[in-house]
Amino acid sequence: MTKRILLIILLSIPLFAAQSPKETFSIWGRLVDNGFSPIESFSIKVFHLNTFTNQKKIIQDFKVKDDNGEFLIKNLHPKTYLIEITVENYTRYSIIKTVENKNQSVGEIVLQNTW
Repeated sequence: MTKRILLIILLSIPLFAAQSPKETFSIWGRLVDNGFSPIESFSIKVFHLNTFTNQKKIIQDFKVKDDNGEFLIKNLHPKTYLIEITVENYTRYSIIKTVENKNQSVGEIVLQNTW
């Protein structure tokens, strides 16, 4: 009887291990104007991008207020994402970024005024 209980316990361990949450990653960057001054307020939309069907599904939509123009997109799984940044009176910025098991930077993004 004890061997049977031990066998059941040993066989169920992989089931619990498989249900552990996947590790998530982040993408960060900095937004500046054409004079390299930080843009302090902007919106970010993050879409999961299916590269086979070219379809996108929004997964994050948030506003950023940061004196240095810095942003951080958290809780991303290894996938391909479309990131859209919108700032009033500036050109819209979009980038496709693939997250592959590490945190990543999009660097310093320079936007042009539209007026």
